[in-house]
Amino acid sequence: MAVEQAAKQLYRLIDVLKVQDVTSDPIVEHEIALIKVRANDRNRGEVLTIADMYKAKVVDLAAESLIVETTGTEAEVDALIALLRGFGIKELVRSGTVVMSRGAGSIEEAVKR
Repeated sequence: MAVEQAAKQLYRLIDVLKVQDVTSDPIVEHEIALIKVRANDRNRGEVLTIADMYKAKVVDLAAESLIVETTGTEAEVDALIALLRGFGIKELVRSGTVVMSRGAGSIEEAVKR
């Protein structure tokens, strides 16, 4: 019932074209985060090493900070944020989790059923 209510509310949003309940399907789930971290000459190498461990990309580099872009599950993003928090996070933006069903099927096919 809660899934149906959420779907109805999502359809009210202008940009939503299709909604599919995937709670019982095998899925791929990810979110994206941009994290602006304090980084100077003394600690920049350590921040870069941590970002590399999480396969994150540095998308902006400034004298006193850098911006790290990461994707992964909510837990993976949380873990990276926790490590970077020790350096000082100046700004943080997250997409929230997005999901897609695994396999060859598509939402178009599922909606037609």
